[in-house]
Amino acid sequence: MMNRLNNVVIKLWLTIIFIVTTVLILLSIALITFIQSYFTQDTENQLKDNAQRISHLVEHTDDTDTAIEHSRSLIEGPVGLIIMKDKNVVAKERDDQAKYKMLNEIKRNKDYHKVFDNGKHISEHVTINVDGKSRTYVLIGYPTQHLSHKQDQHHKFSGVFIYQDLKSIEHTNNVIALIILIMAVIFLAITTVFAFFLSSRITKPLRQLRAQALKVSKGEYTQTLPAHTKDEIGELSRAFNTMSSEIQQHIEAISSSKNIRDSLINSMVEGVLGFNDNKEIILSNYMAEKILNTLDDETLNKLEKQNQRTIDEKQTQFEEYEINTRYYVIIMSYIQQIQPDGRSGVVAIIRDMTNEHNVDQMKKDFIANVSHELRTPISLLQGYTESIVDGIVTEPDEIRDSLSIVLDETKRLNRLVNELLNVARMDAEGLTVEQKAQPIDILLDKIQQKYRQQANDLQLDMNLNPSTDGHLWYYDLDRIEQVLTNLVDNATRYTEPGDAIHIQVDNNSAYDILYISDTGTGIAPEHLEQVFERFYKVDASRKRGKQGTGLGLFICRMIIEEHGGHIEVQSTLGHGTTFIIKLPKLNS
Repeated sequence: MMNRLNNVVIKLWLTIIFIVTTVLILLSIALITFIQSYFTQDTENQLKDNAQRISHLVEHTDDTDTAIEHSRSLIEGPVGLIIMKDKNVVAKERDDQAKYKMLNEIKRNKDYHKVFDNGKHISEHVTINVDGKSRTYVLIGYPTQHLSHKQDQHHKFSGVFIYQDLKSIEHTNNVIALIILIMAVIFLAITTVFAFFLSSRITKPLRQLRAQALKVSKGEYTQTLPAHTKDEIGELSRAFNTMSSEIQQHIEAISSSKNIRDSLINSMVEGVLGFNDNKEIILSNYMAEKILNTLDDETLNKLEKQNQRTIDEKQTQFEEYEINTRYYVIIMSYIQQIQPDGRSGVVAIIRDMTNEHNVDQMKKDFIANVSHELRTPISLLQGYTESIVDGIVTEPDEIRDSLSIVLDETKRLNRLVNELLNVARMDAEGLTVEQKAQPIDILLDKIQQKYRQQANDLQLDMNLNPSTDGHLWYYDLDRIEQVLTNLVDNATRYTEPGDAIHIQVDNNSAYDILYISDTGTGIAPEHLEQVFERFYKVDASRKRGKQGTGLGLFICRMIIEEHGGHIEVQSTLGHGTTFIIKLPKLNS
């Protein structure tokens, strides 16, 4: 019921009905009052006119009694007539009850004495009890010449009194009032139908506007309101259509900006975090969430302190964090309004500086390693050369041994410089390989021939050329030879007489596989993940022969990866090491 009353059509309809009903009621009351007053006044005027005529007739006739009788016969009936010579006339019981009581009222009411004493006409409404019912009469008193032949000095005038029951007037008024009320009801019924039609017609655009507004609130902006009229409602519909179109454009612009922002934030390599002043996270991207999951309690506490310091000082704060061997820089900036409700907050940018830190450390290590690698052969060269120049070494055999050492160290320097140049060239220009389909047997036989003499000298069992029955591999022969040479050289340094070095072949659906194994001293587990890094060297106490440069395995990894393959190492301390090379097959 309340929902229906809240309907604008019902409200407007009820408003029109109320207004029309009020107007009709007030108009009916005014008309009824006016008509009642008019008929009453008209009756009084008619009675006054009759009284005036009777007074005139009585005054100008010679036969007064006859004139009175004729007047009484003409008027009496609905109208009563009383003619009094003076105010002392005594009422007789034989008179009808109404006339008898009227005479008593005239004598009792001092206003009517003015008719006899002053010659004034008096008109009043009097109420008397007739036949047990209370009735209201209009009583008119009009003066006339004294009817006595000898005028009484105290009574100059006689009186003509006419009275009429107002019941007949009331009956007429009631009929008129009934007619007015019936017409008012008819008009009200017609107005009700018309008002409902009019209110429905007027409010139809408003109802359409309401329906469209609800759709707009749900995000539907495509439909428009018809605006056929040029009145205020039509203007409102056109304004609403314009507003809806502009809202749609703004929403689309905001959505587009939000999508772009979210895409940019999520694609950033830096982590992005947004905090409000309650330190609640209101914005984050994938990288930030990933980093947050790695933080321990101590780091989270440090992050919260940086957040609070940024809010307190309202200035950008920088902090460095080391988290699980990774290095981060977190930059926090204060934002005056970070939420629509006006709350302030902090935006944090988390930058992963691990690569930069590693590059810096690599530069430091490079300088230290190169300095170390160069210092040893240069010191030997300088020492043995000075011994020969200063004449300390004079015997031919000693001179020959010293020059042999100088030659070895010179070769070592040359090898170090070449490897440094190769690494520098790989970093600057990139490593190029020329892969083609060819049997691996060619390379393995070459490696076997290269190390035949060395195997005898070192008393090692070397089997480096397993048969593959001419199977075609997809590789760069020179580059893979460089890899195998480096790995076999390393194996000879970590073996003792009687140990074995073997190369085996295998394959799977995607790769051709080489296993380079030895039964030497092996590599400790803590070194396995770092053996392919630049200048990394395993403990020299377990190595025989000359020191390497620490770049061989790094170059091997670069060559294999350039082929699109992988190189791995497996080792057990004291039981040997196996390097596994996986090269993609020709059709993979």
